[in-house]
Formats: sequence, C-alpha cells, structure tokens
Amino acid sequence: MQKELLMVLDFDGFLVNSYAVINATMASFGLDIGDELRFKNRRKFLKYFGGGKELLTNLVGFSLPKTRKLRLRLTECYAEQAQVYPAYTALINAMIANPKIHCGILSRNYALEPGPIIRAVLRRSGVAEEELDFVIPLPPGVKKGEVLAGMRSSRYRDLVLGADEIGDYTAGSAAGYECLIGSYGFDTRERLMDHGAVPATCIFDDPDTLALALRQRVAPHTGQGCGMPSQKDTHPVRFGPPQRVHSLLS
Repeated sequence: MQKELLMVLDFDGFLVNSYAVINATMASFGLDIGDELRFKNRRKFLKYFGGGKELLTNLVGFSLPKTRKLRLRLTECYAEQAQVYPAYTALINAMIANPKIHCGILSRNYALEPGPIIRAVLRRSGVAEEELDFVIPLPPGVKKGEVLAGMRSSRYRDLVLGADEIGDYTAGSAAGYECLIGSYGFDTRERLMDHGAVPATCIFDDPDTLALALRQRVAPHTGQGCGMPSQKDTHPVRFGPPQRVHSLLS
C-alpha cells in the first residue's frame, strides 16, 4: 500500500524532557544551569553555562570536562533517565502499524552513538522502535532543512513535522511541512512567537494537546475515522531500576 503521510518527529525536547537530562549531566560536574524557564529563554551558547547568578557561580570554579567525558555522562543520563512522554507512546505505535504512514525520528542528539541511544529510550518507553521507518540522528554541521527537503516525495499527500524549536519550524516550513511545535521543549511560547515568528496556531503548550493535534492530522489516513488511540488509552510506562549505557545499547 502506498504511503500517503510522511510524519517526521523530533526527539530531544519534543518526545522527551531533555532539560532534565542536561540538568542532571551538568550537575554531575558541579555546574548549575538554572531553572527550566530561564534555561529556555537563554541564547544557545549560554544555555549550558547558566545565566546571572548561576553563570558567576559556575565560572568561579569552572573546569570544563573533556568533550568525550561530558558526552559520555550525557549518554548515561539519557539511558538512565529519559523517557518518551506517555501521550506519544501509543500514538507512535499506531502510526507505525498504519501502512499509509511513513513515520520516524529526525533529531540532533549529542550523546555518544545517538542512534542506538534514541532507539534504546524509545524501546524502554514502550515504542516499537524496530518498526519505525527511519531513525536519523543529525550529524554536526548538517542542516535539518536540507534533510527534510530530501525526504519529500510526490507519493505523499501530506508532510508533517512535530518539533519544539524555532529552527525546526523555520526548516520545516521552508521544506513544505506542516509544523506542530511544542512550547514545552527548548523554546517557550513567547520566544517561538516573538523571535521565531511561529504562528500561535502551530504552538502547543503540553504533550497531551500536541498529541491530540497529531491524531487529527493522522485521521484522514486511517480509513476508519480517527482510528487512533485516545488520551485515556495511553498509560505511563513503568520503569525498572536504571540501567547502564552498555546494557541499553545491546
């Protein structure tokens, strides 16, 4: 059966709470990045060094860990703590099972071996990641807009991008995608609108309302009305004790 809908989903900040992971990573080196709202409102370069009082405190005793050591700890924190927001788990699995939908992940992630780590978090959260059509970790220097444009095809009736940053909206819109942007990720609603010119109609303040919007976009391609799980059908995944990176990647 021909694919009609291309559904591209971001990972960091969109499907998972990346602030919590980054905060735990930096805290393990004695660095304070501040509360989540102030973290979101900083420019990218300052996000990880804190702002105001945090920046001064960090700089007093600052010793930047080697890049690989930092990335290794980030990888461990993803493996031990990250989980997909419950609102998305059943929805993604339903899209995977629909032969008319081409669904996968396109995201920039700075963990070591980002592809396996993304898959490990998805799998641990109850997503049938091995059945996804693609999981693409963007390498440094590669522009998301170019990849999105390259994924376009005349066979698709609709192109949808679910993401959480100004750059995602800019890239997706330029490539011809309908963009649904979560303000619960790396950029606030105010920042998305004021700095990114993202229309209010494209912004959703929590995973539940954005997941509902995605279900509505998917509905015309199910052949059975909505045919997608409702919010009451999604349940939090129960997790066992934290596992180390090597066990999750196996």
